[in-house]
Amino acid sequence: MKAGTYLHFLRHALQLRFDSSHLVPLSMNLHVTHRCCNRCVYCSYNREAPNLLTLEVLHRVFVEARKLGCRRVNLTGGEPLLRNDLNAIVAGAKQHGLYVSMATSGAPGVEAHLEAFKQCDQVMLSFDGPYDVRLALTGKLAADASERAVSVFEQEGISFWTTTVLTRRNVDQIDWIVDHAKKHGSQANFVLLETQDGNGLRFHPAPEDVRDLCLTDGEARAAIGHIIALKRAGAPIGSSLPYLEEWLRWPDYSRLQSVNRSSLYRECIALRATCELQADGRLDACSMAFAHTQGVSIFDAGFAAAFRRLCTKSACQSCVSSCMLESNLMFSLNPRTVWNWLERIR
Repeated sequence: MKAGTYLHFLRHALQLRFDSSHLVPLSMNLHVTHRCCNRCVYCSYNREAPNLLTLEVLHRVFVEARKLGCRRVNLTGGEPLLRNDLNAIVAGAKQHGLYVSMATSGAPGVEAHLEAFKQCDQVMLSFDGPYDVRLALTGKLAADASERAVSVFEQEGISFWTTTVLTRRNVDQIDWIVDHAKKHGSQANFVLLETQDGNGLRFHPAPEDVRDLCLTDGEARAAIGHIIALKRAGAPIGSSLPYLEEWLRWPDYSRLQSVNRSSLYRECIALRATCELQADGRLDACSMAFAHTQGVSIFDAGFAAAFRRLCTKSACQSCVSSCMLESNLMFSLNPRTVWNWLERIR
């Protein structure tokens, strides 16, 4: 990341902290598709869905987002590798001066998209543990693909991090996953299995559908405590310690959001500094917004107008979503979080 980009983030972080009316899409989560070829037992994305974000539309989004202050875009899905034009999407984002990260399972295969991966600044590979665990949780296609992706990334000199969804089937594999990251020069990230009742977050499973996979409160706290101990001992874990500590303090893991403010930041700053663009063109203030805000279509008036119309006032004051929690700590200029990421991103 260039020095000018760091200064850009710092300037806006200060404005966000001291001016409650300041809005800027510093970071955008971009769902380039909602389709997925995998059948992960803890995910509801495995569906056919219309994709309205053509390459032409995305180029306009990159231009408008950059003008509004965006400097980072995370390409996700569904599975981004199902886009035949993924190489051109990444090239377009880089052309407009954006820091590009991508989240992928590696399926159906990374070889056809090596150009895109080589241009990315950060690659996040879904990786839920040893092969037999991945096979049970994600199916054979994803289990084989993630193994192949690690090999190809190493051969091509592509740096990557891993993301693990903690469940009862892999919570005893934390040490193995961290050792795997160390062996391959990677960083391991962990998230809890997120569920949502009713019509809240559209792509999270209902609690009753994954009851056997969800950790109990005690199991979750023990796992997070162990990850914190590993992090403090110097293990290659990407998440910042303040994030992990706040995660451990979370009062109820069955609820993703809270009306209570975090002890580490005064308000949900990320609600005014990030946005979430769905493959159907719906723009939301954050990934947690489906349950309590009205999204705005970029096809009504363009990305810039849609972002300005977003509802950034919410009863939600804090959440346990990994991306939003880490973003809040970063935009609040938490010194340990900032230093953690300065050490790890390029």
